[in-house]
Amino acid sequence: MTLKNFKLAIAYDGTHFLGWQRQKESPTVQEAVETALSRVLAQPVVLHGSGRTDAGVHAAGQVASFLAKGNRTPQEILRGANSLLPLDIAILSVTEVSLDFHARFSAQGKLYSYDFQTGLTRDPLTHRFVWPVGPGLNWDLMRESFPYLLGEHDFAAFQSHGADVKSTVRTLTKLELTAPQPEIVRLSVTGTGFLRHMVRTLAGTLIEIAKGRQTPSDLTAILESRDRRKAGRMAPAQGLCLRRVYYEDWPF
Repeated sequence: MTLKNFKLAIAYDGTHFLGWQRQKESPTVQEAVETALSRVLAQPVVLHGSGRTDAGVHAAGQVASFLAKGNRTPQEILRGANSLLPLDIAILSVTEVSLDFHARFSAQGKLYSYDFQTGLTRDPLTHRFVWPVGPGLNWDLMRESFPYLLGEHDFAAFQSHGADVKSTVRTLTKLELTAPQPEIVRLSVTGTGFLRHMVRTLAGTLIEIAKGRQTPSDLTAILESRDRRKAGRMAPAQGLCLRRVYYEDWPF
């Protein structure tokens, strides 16, 4: 039987999962999708994700790839796997790709969003997807912070302790604030790669600036310090969502 390589686009509500990556503790998103695919294809399936998401973090455009033998079409795999997955995970698309495609190593960039809820009271319909920061923040100060972060920098101060990476230098290509719905402010962060908890720590630090506790220019000293203690708190997991992974559509 011919060996085929498949690319998946996956969305999930991460509230009840211990992140993307399979681990001894359950449940994880990777484990759930691998289990469904293995049943549909009647063979063991090992997924390679574009990257990890932590416990409680969501995705609207996670990408994964896997190799499999057989004659199942992408549409058959899509329908079969989705019929077996829990309601908080959905495979959005299945595409056959070249054998040299790898969801992680072929990725060129990613887009994350972080949502803040600005109302006086929490909204029961959105609370699993936002950080309630309340009204009265100076969002213009947050926007004024963006030039200090754009481009190539050493983001060691925005990385959680214990991460094992060769370099903490990363490049941010776009930062944007939008209002996708009333009382929601969305921070969108696009870059070539991200450190562990980097976007959540950026979000927490930018909220400190929006509250007037730090200034935009303080970011220069924070970056130069390479000291996690100089940056702000790490924002809660539920506001973070992996929106898109870029491949042949990069640069952005």
